[in-house]
Amino acid sequence: MIPNQWYPVYESRRLRKRSVALQRLGERLVLWRNDVGRAVGMRDRCPHRGVALSLGRVRAGRIECPFHGFQFDASGRCQLMPCEGPDARIPAGMEVPTYEIREAHGLVWLFWGKAREALPEIPWFDELVDRPGGGSIAKEWPINYARTIESNFDLHHTPFVHGRWTPGIGTRIDRYHVEVDGLHIKTRGELRKENASKGIPFRVEFLPPCITLLEITPKLRFVLADCPIDAHRTWRCGRYYQDFLRWPRLQNAASWLFLQLDWALFQLPQDLRVMETQDPQQPADHVDRLVAADGGTAAYQKQRRRLLAEAETAREKAGESRAAPLREVSAGP
Repeated sequence: MIPNQWYPVYESRRLRKRSVALQRLGERLVLWRNDVGRAVGMRDRCPHRGVALSLGRVRAGRIECPFHGFQFDASGRCQLMPCEGPDARIPAGMEVPTYEIREAHGLVWLFWGKAREALPEIPWFDELVDRPGGGSIAKEWPINYARTIESNFDLHHTPFVHGRWTPGIGTRIDRYHVEVDGLHIKTRGELRKENASKGIPFRVEFLPPCITLLEITPKLRFVLADCPIDAHRTWRCGRYYQDFLRWPRLQNAASWLFLQLDWALFQLPQDLRVMETQDPQQPADHVDRLVAADGGTAAYQKQRRRLLAEAETAREKAGESRAAPLREVSAGP
């Protein structure tokens, strides 16, 4: 996993009054909202006796441990130990590691990295800023997140994996162009039949660490967020944006319908069935033999290697061991 990046970990609409237990980025997390509705993310472990805080209640802007009632505020500091009385001195170390959390574009984002004064911007596509999508759907995939991102660039699997639902679609990738603008990977091309003069245009763009935009037609776009749960599983959240219908309610309804059909007919029964057989299941340098039509995948792999190498160099300069954690406790307001 690439450190010092914002990762989408949950859908904002699903985070309500109750705490939510998650596993993301190899950690057990708990998300909850404080008394003013701000999303809070912390390690799902009470420092007192190690039980899951996610089993407890949120009371007066604090999360309460279900075992002994210890209460922790949004910064992770313990504010009450009932067994010791309201005036008891809180011992050092009685706090929960807490993460930087933001909400944007209908998602809850967690910053996976060292605490710092200035954080990078949350990755998103300018054309979709402040534009509502027609709902979203999220599933757990038994696939490494880098593999799912690689598959997002791969349009030439369509006639083979999805041929049942896309009869007659061409197999040739043509007029294919890959551009790398800083951290923004942009690809364009056509999927056409061998003897046809024109094909179906497509566009795939990517922002690290895990946000992909796919455009099948100028009026239909699909955004995928692929957040690692651990080395072997991915939390995959998708959302459609469409311009076929003029009225917002109909737009949202159509987007929701496209999303349900896509997951029910394409992603789960077809994409996942094939991808589960990939060997190796985790990315490995110089194992896959890529071709010209894999230009987007190649650009992503190169970017990922570079970002990981930069993070390792920065860690070595800071005198940290390879096994050192990549994030620190955040004592935000």
